[in-house]
Amino acid sequence: MTVMDLMVAMGLLMLLLSFLFSIFFLGGKAWRKTDDRYELLRNTQAVLSQISREAERSNIFSLSILPGRAVSFLSPMNAAGNFVTDTLGDVRWERYLIFYHDAASQEVRMVDVPLLAGSFERRTPQPIDRFVSAMGMRPLSSYLVGGRVLGQHITRFEPTQPPNTKHLTIHVHTVQPSTTRGPDLTLDIDTNVFLRN
Repeated sequence: MTVMDLMVAMGLLMLLLSFLFSIFFLGGKAWRKTDDRYELLRNTQAVLSQISREAERSNIFSLSILPGRAVSFLSPMNAAGNFVTDTLGDVRWERYLIFYHDAASQEVRMVDVPLLAGSFERRTPQPIDRFVSAMGMRPLSSYLVGGRVLGQHITRFEPTQPPNTKHLTIHVHTVQPSTTRGPDLTLDIDTNVFLRN
Protein backbone atom coordinates (compact mmCIF):
# COMPACT_ATOMS: atom_id res chain seq x y z
CA MET A 1 0.00 0.00 0.00
CA THR A 2 1.50 3.32 -1.09
CA VAL A 3 1.30 6.66 0.65
CA MET A 4 -1.06 7.84 -2.08
CA ASP A 5 -3.46 4.91 -1.41
CA LEU A 6 -3.35 5.70 2.30
CA MET A 7 -4.17 9.37 1.68
CA VAL A 8 -7.10 8.46 -0.59
CA ALA A 9 -8.42 6.02 2.03
CA MET A 10 -8.10 8.68 4.77
CA GLY A 11 -9.86 11.24 2.57
CA LEU A 12 -12.76 8.84 1.92
CA LEU A 13 -12.99 8.04 5.63
CA MET A 14 -13.08 11.76 6.52
CA LEU A 15 -15.79 12.36 3.89
CA LEU A 16 -17.86 9.48 5.25
CA LEU A 17 -17.46 10.67 8.86
CA SER A 18 -18.43 14.26 7.98
CA PHE A 19 -21.50 12.93 6.16
CA LEU A 20 -22.49 10.84 9.20
CA PHE A 21 -21.97 13.75 11.60
CA SER A 22 -24.10 16.08 9.46
CA ILE A 23 -26.91 13.49 9.41
CA PHE A 24 -26.63 13.14 13.19
CA PHE A 25 -26.66 16.93 13.66
CA LEU A 26 -29.72 17.42 11.41
CA GLY A 27 -31.53 14.56 13.13
CA GLY A 28 -30.83 16.08 16.55
CA LYS A 29 -32.06 19.48 15.38
CA ALA A 30 -35.28 17.96 14.00
CA TRP A 31 -35.74 16.08 17.28
CA ARG A 32 -35.34 19.29 19.32
CA LYS A 33 -37.83 21.11 17.07
CA THR A 34 -40.36 18.33 17.63
CA ASP A 35 -39.74 18.50 21.40
CA ASP A 36 -40.23 22.28 21.32
CA ARG A 37 -43.56 21.96 19.48
CA TYR A 38 -44.75 19.24 21.85
CA GLU A 39 -43.80 21.33 24.91
CA LEU A 40 -45.57 24.38 23.45
CA LEU A 41 -48.78 22.43 22.82
CA ARG A 42 -48.63 20.59 26.18
CA ASN A 43 -48.09 23.82 28.12
CA THR A 44 -51.02 25.60 26.43
CA GLN A 45 -53.40 22.65 26.63
CA ALA A 46 -52.62 22.13 30.33
CA VAL A 47 -53.98 25.63 31.04
CA LEU A 48 -57.09 25.25 28.90
CA SER A 49 -57.98 21.75 30.11
CA GLN A 50 -57.70 22.77 33.78
CA ILE A 51 -59.95 25.80 33.28
CA SER A 52 -62.42 23.84 31.12
CA ARG A 53 -62.71 20.99 33.63
CA GLU A 54 -63.39 23.39 36.50
CA ALA A 55 -65.73 25.68 34.54
CA GLU A 56 -67.94 22.78 33.41
CA ARG A 57 -68.80 22.14 37.07
CA SER A 58 -69.64 25.78 37.74
CA ASN A 59 -72.65 28.06 37.37
CA ILE A 60 -72.99 30.93 34.92
CA PHE A 61 -74.29 33.23 37.67
CA SER A 62 -70.96 33.00 39.49
CA LEU A 63 -68.94 33.97 36.42
CA SER A 64 -66.85 37.12 36.66
CA ILE A 65 -64.47 38.29 33.90
CA LEU A 66 -61.75 40.92 33.92
CA PRO A 67 -61.22 41.40 30.14
CA GLY A 68 -57.80 40.33 28.90
CA ARG A 69 -56.70 39.40 32.40
CA ALA A 70 -58.79 37.04 34.56
CA VAL A 71 -61.85 34.86 35.01
CA SER A 72 -63.48 33.61 38.22
CA PHE A 73 -66.32 31.21 39.06
CA LEU A 74 -67.54 28.99 41.88
CA SER A 75 -66.49 25.37 42.34
CA PRO A 76 -68.44 22.62 44.14
CA MET A 77 -65.23 20.63 44.81
CA ASN A 78 -63.99 20.53 48.40
CA ALA A 79 -60.35 20.34 49.57
CA ALA A 80 -60.44 16.53 49.30
CA GLY A 81 -61.49 16.75 45.63
CA ASN A 82 -65.08 15.60 46.22
CA PHE A 83 -68.18 17.09 44.59
CA VAL A 84 -70.34 18.50 47.43
CA THR A 85 -74.14 18.26 47.53
CA ASP A 86 -76.73 18.55 50.28
CA THR A 87 -79.15 15.80 51.37
CA LEU A 88 -81.53 16.74 48.52
CA GLY A 89 -78.77 16.48 45.92
CA ASP A 90 -78.46 20.23 45.35
CA VAL A 91 -74.97 21.61 44.68
CA ARG A 92 -73.14 23.27 47.58
CA TRP A 93 -70.47 25.68 46.46
CA GLU A 94 -67.14 25.40 48.27
CA ARG A 95 -64.78 28.00 46.81
CA TYR A 96 -64.07 30.52 44.10
CA LEU A 97 -61.46 29.65 41.53
CA ILE A 98 -59.63 32.51 39.85
CA PHE A 99 -57.50 32.06 36.73
CA TYR A 100 -55.45 35.09 35.79
CA HIS A 101 -52.63 36.17 33.48
CA ASP A 102 -49.48 37.61 35.05
CA ALA A 103 -48.06 39.70 32.19
CA ALA A 104 -44.69 40.28 33.92
CA SER A 105 -43.86 36.57 34.19
CA GLN A 106 -46.00 35.51 31.19
CA GLU A 107 -47.76 32.89 33.32
CA VAL A 108 -51.35 31.86 33.89
CA ARG A 109 -51.99 31.23 37.58
CA MET A 110 -54.83 29.79 39.65
CA VAL A 111 -55.96 31.24 42.99
CA ASP A 112 -58.30 29.37 45.34
CA VAL A 113 -60.64 31.45 47.58
CA PRO A 114 -62.54 29.22 50.07
CA LEU A 115 -66.06 30.25 51.09
CA LEU A 116 -66.83 30.92 54.73
CA ALA A 117 -69.01 28.35 56.52
CA GLY A 118 -72.08 30.61 56.54
CA SER A 119 -71.50 32.28 53.16
CA PHE A 120 -74.59 33.20 51.17
CA GLU A 121 -72.75 31.93 48.06
CA ARG A 122 -72.73 28.33 49.32
CA ARG A 123 -76.36 28.02 48.20
CA THR A 124 -76.82 30.96 45.82
CA PRO A 125 -74.11 31.48 43.19
CA GLN A 126 -72.99 35.01 42.46
CA PRO A 127 -69.82 36.69 41.11
CA ILE A 128 -66.78 37.06 43.36
CA ASP A 129 -67.20 40.87 43.23
CA ARG A 130 -70.26 40.43 45.51
CA PHE A 131 -68.61 37.92 47.85
CA VAL A 132 -68.22 39.25 51.40
CA SER A 133 -64.96 37.65 52.56
CA ALA A 134 -63.24 38.05 55.92
CA MET A 135 -61.69 41.23 54.42
CA GLY A 136 -64.98 42.55 53.08
CA MET A 137 -66.32 42.88 49.54
CA ARG A 138 -63.52 43.21 46.97
CA PRO A 139 -63.30 43.38 43.15
CA LEU A 140 -61.84 40.48 41.16
CA SER A 141 -58.70 42.51 40.42
CA SER A 142 -57.74 42.51 44.13
CA TYR A 143 -57.39 38.70 44.17
CA LEU A 144 -54.81 38.52 41.37
CA VAL A 145 -51.75 37.82 43.52
CA GLY A 146 -49.73 34.62 43.92
CA GLY A 147 -51.39 31.31 43.21
CA ARG A 148 -50.29 28.12 41.50
CA VAL A 149 -48.67 28.37 38.05
CA LEU A 150 -50.65 26.51 35.36
CA GLY A 151 -48.73 27.55 32.24
CA GLN A 152 -45.75 29.61 31.11
CA HIS A 153 -44.72 31.65 28.05
CA ILE A 154 -48.32 32.86 27.66
CA THR A 155 -48.47 36.36 26.21
CA ARG A 156 -52.27 36.71 25.92
CA PHE A 157 -55.10 35.27 28.02
CA GLU A 158 -58.54 36.53 26.95
CA PRO A 159 -61.64 35.11 28.65
CA THR A 160 -65.00 36.28 27.28
CA GLN A 161 -68.64 35.33 27.57
CA PRO A 162 -70.65 35.38 24.33
CA PRO A 163 -73.88 37.38 24.90
CA ASN A 164 -76.96 35.46 26.10
CA THR A 165 -75.12 32.15 26.54
CA LYS A 166 -73.91 29.87 29.32
CA HIS A 167 -70.54 29.62 27.60
CA LEU A 168 -67.09 30.78 28.54
CA THR A 169 -64.67 31.33 25.66
CA ILE A 170 -60.94 31.56 26.32
CA HIS A 171 -58.27 32.61 23.82
CA VAL A 172 -54.65 31.83 24.69
CA HIS A 173 -51.57 32.97 22.76
CA THR A 174 -48.28 31.27 23.66
CA VAL A 175 -44.78 32.24 22.51
CA GLN A 176 -42.05 29.78 23.43
CA PRO A 177 -38.33 30.35 22.77
CA SER A 178 -36.82 27.80 20.39
CA THR A 179 -33.95 25.59 21.60
CA THR A 180 -32.60 25.30 18.03
CA ARG A 181 -31.64 28.98 17.58
CA GLY A 182 -34.57 29.31 15.18
CA PRO A 183 -37.52 31.68 15.48
CA ASP A 184 -39.76 31.50 18.56
CA LEU A 185 -42.67 29.07 18.33
CA THR A 186 -46.16 30.55 18.61
CA LEU A 187 -49.56 29.00 19.19
CA ASP A 188 -53.09 30.45 19.28
CA ILE A 189 -55.85 28.29 20.76
CA ASP A 190 -59.49 29.04 21.55
CA THR A 191 -61.68 26.90 23.77
CA ASN A 192 -65.39 27.10 24.47
CA VAL A 193 -66.81 25.75 27.76
CA PHE A 194 -70.44 25.26 28.78
CA LEU A 195 -71.09 26.01 32.46
CA ARG A 196 -73.50 23.20 33.33
CA ASN A 197 -74.76 23.74 36.88
